[in-house]
Amino acid sequence: MPHALLLLAAGALADRYDRRKLLVFGQSVMMVFAAVLAVAAHLGLASPWVVIAIAFLEGAAWASVTPAWQALVPALVPRDELPAAIALNSAQFNVARLLGPMLAGVLLSAASAAVVFDFNVASFIGIVLVLVLVTLPSAELQRKPAVHSDGVKPALQWALRERGPRQLIFGLFAFALFAAPVQGLLPAMADSELHVGAHGYGILLSCLGGGAITGALTLAKLPRGYPRHHLIPLSMLAFSLCALVYGSSRSPLLSGASLAVGGVFWVWSLASSSTAMQLLVPEELRGRAMSVLALATTGPLPLGHLIGGAVAHAFGIRTGVLASAACLTVFATWSVFARQPAIDAAPERAVSRGLRGSVWEALTAASHRAQEIEPGVPPGNAEPITGQAKP
Repeated sequence: MPHALLLLAAGALADRYDRRKLLVFGQSVMMVFAAVLAVAAHLGLASPWVVIAIAFLEGAAWASVTPAWQALVPALVPRDELPAAIALNSAQFNVARLLGPMLAGVLLSAASAAVVFDFNVASFIGIVLVLVLVTLPSAELQRKPAVHSDGVKPALQWALRERGPRQLIFGLFAFALFAAPVQGLLPAMADSELHVGAHGYGILLSCLGGGAITGALTLAKLPRGYPRHHLIPLSMLAFSLCALVYGSSRSPLLSGASLAVGGVFWVWSLASSSTAMQLLVPEELRGRAMSVLALATTGPLPLGHLIGGAVAHAFGIRTGVLASAACLTVFATWSVFARQPAIDAAPERAVSRGLRGSVWEALTAASHRAQEIEPGVPPGNAEPITGQAKP
């Protein structure tokens, strides 16, 4: 809920104020909230409502700095290394998400929940120190944040009017909505359908996380010239097919394998979308535009979980997973044929290619490169969108 309420306003803050100071302040506030939770746990005062209140405040603090995190990345990384940097960021995020609960489980069994919260507080110290000590390029230091009377409105107008950003945001919204039940119903699938219990659930979750890490590490190895307006919808389609296999499987081994492969395509689609937006957005709108992207990525999750849970409650857990995966498959299939070259660059007039040509180009990206090539690629490597031979 804090993400849905605060992300757009936080994007305006990221464009208006010093981004590093915002991050230091936000992480410091989060450390204070974490310390309050640790003290409450030690004193036996961590009632459900106290935990809920602190979780909401922590989420609000995190939402307030998310656009600043994303807007600061291009200032730290050369433009031609941005895709690899975002892939690396996705890798460390998924490693942390995989190892964090494992380490917390060890501490929880060896000590107590309060000790876990103590380690959480200590972890913030390193984050704040890095933010204080990191050296920013002169371009970021000389950036003159402007006061925007229209707030987030210009970013919304840009994101909805421009074909490339509009397609990215619409695709991420649908992907987050339909993919949410696949992971959200994983505990119920492990317990009631696959009958592997809590231990098996941990293994299945590790398969998904391991696939995500593999996807992040391999994304930077893909051919640099392969257009993202092909990669993103094809990755979404591949993930949806893996989700269908997982949802219909009665074998824990097959379910784990499909989740592992699906995790690869899951990261490919999300990280490629973030890279495409970072390369498209004007610098003066970067913070607010990235907040729109973040909202499209995280905003639909609660609704997706709610719908998936309602379907699972009414028709069965497996049906809830398969229904969401089927909806995602339909959307991803449409996205493959409705791909938007403006995700990579401004397109020329569209030329009809027929069903057979569309299928072939969707799978191979043949004769359908964006007009502008990425920085670092030698001139002359771009192919015309119309499929005509280069002179």
